[in-house]
Amino acid sequence: MYLLSILVFLVLCIVFMIFWTGGVLGNIVYFIDMPTIITLALLVLPMMIIAGVMKDFNNAFRLGAKVKKPAKQAELRRAIDAVSFAMKAFWTAGIFGFLVPTMNTFLHFAGELDVLLAMKYIAVGSIPLCYASMVSIVLLPLRARLKRRFDELCEENNEVVGSAKQAFCQEREDAGVKQSE
Repeated sequence: MYLLSILVFLVLCIVFMIFWTGGVLGNIVYFIDMPTIITLALLVLPMMIIAGVMKDFNNAFRLGAKVKKPAKQAELRRAIDAVSFAMKAFWTAGIFGFLVPTMNTFLHFAGELDVLLAMKYIAVGSIPLCYASMVSIVLLPLRARLKRRFDELCEENNEVVGSAKQAFCQEREDAGVKQSE
């Protein structure tokens, strides 16, 4: 169900972008920029590998999609942290990918600024921010789903601990009553 909702979301984004760009399907090509995608991948993947969260990030999709399968509390916490780190890494890479071409544009037009050409450069330079926001939008429901599952697991553990504590206290009271007799 989660993957289906992501697919529906992406289709709605594409339809929205088609209408936003004037109703022409060919204009959506302006949002597809392979050098930007490669740059973001080359910035984000090493960060995740160095931080050691790549395995937990992959597990997050498994844990988020399969609600019925039991999971450990530590595993859910690591998955939540990995998804949060991935979102921050994508935003950091997106900002870096935006600032480098923008600064290059301003340095290139240091003497006389051609506003129309500069705006085109900045528009292309803002594509990494667009990609970072799309990845964050996809990862937000996953993080929320993992947090909800973590909270449910904590509540179940508290109930189990609470009932075990009650049973323990009851046993102590019963033992105390037997000793006094």
